[in-house]
Amino acid sequence: MKEDRFYQFQVKLIRDKETGQVVVKIPALGIADYGANSQVAIQRLRRMAIFHLESLEQEGKPVPQEREGGEGLYLRVKVLVVAA
Repeated sequence: MKEDRFYQFQVKLIRDKETGQVVVKIPALGIADYGANSQVAIQRLRRMAIFHLESLEQEGKPVPQEREGGEGLYLRVKVLVVAA
């Protein structure tokens, strides 16, 4: 059986002073990616987050939970989970 699960995580965004690239990270998941601008960086981070979350789900490992509250940029992703 397949089901969709939704997760939401806070995203930190910085510009690398040396390269000019935008670096985005999800501290709760311990993942990061980059891009020439924020749109590209967030798209790349979204793909990485989905892959990471699907892997955790498939391996039966717990998914880190974002602490509630706080202002800022949040990324919401949909993950397809295949239940055994």
